[in-house]
This record gives sequence, structure tokens and C-alpha cells, in this order.
Amino acid sequence: MATERTEESPRGTTRRKGIADAAMSQRVNATLTTAAATGLTAGRKGKQLSGRVHETLFEAAAARSGLRGTELIDYALAKVALEDDFDDRLIALKGSIPKDVDLGA
Repeated sequence: MATERTEESPRGTTRRKGIADAAMSQRVNATLTTAAATGLTAGRKGKQLSGRVHETLFEAAAARSGLRGTELIDYALAKVALEDDFDDRLIALKGSIPKDVDLGA
């Protein structure tokens, strides 16, 4: 996983990068933990994948997540499987609350 960098930079970008790496590491852990808790990673790994991907896409995903190989594939699949549909559900509610309801604003 990602580690915090300690070298100094003139504009503080290294510190920000370390904080961003830590946040990404937390997101990766949260995603994989949620996937496990919902049973998505239960049992043995029996599905084999083979395919070609764009090198730049793979390298960007690996650099951002700090993962490689099957860990990166597991993370990417978990992100898709657990994708939040809040925006779709919120838009579907449009007009469902009467205008005369006091929302405490």
C-alpha cells in the first residue's frame, strides 16, 4: 500500500502527496473491507481473467491506488460492484415532496 513520503519539497507538494496517498490507502482498505463484509470476496478465487488493457490506464490506476496485479483487479471490481447510486436515487425523488412541507429551513 501507499506510504507517506518524508522528503521535503519547496512548495509542500510532497506533504500533500503523502496525505493524498494515505487517503487513497484508506479508500482502498474501506472498499476491500466492504467487499469482504458483503460477501463479495468469500470463497476461493476461481475466476480467471485474461485481456489487454491500455498501459497508461493501468499505470495511472496502479499509481493512484498503490496496487498491482490481482490486488488492483480486485479493487477495481469491488469499486464497480459497490458503486454508490445516491445521485440516481436523489434525482428520482425530484418532485416527490410536496412544496408545502416544512423542511425546517
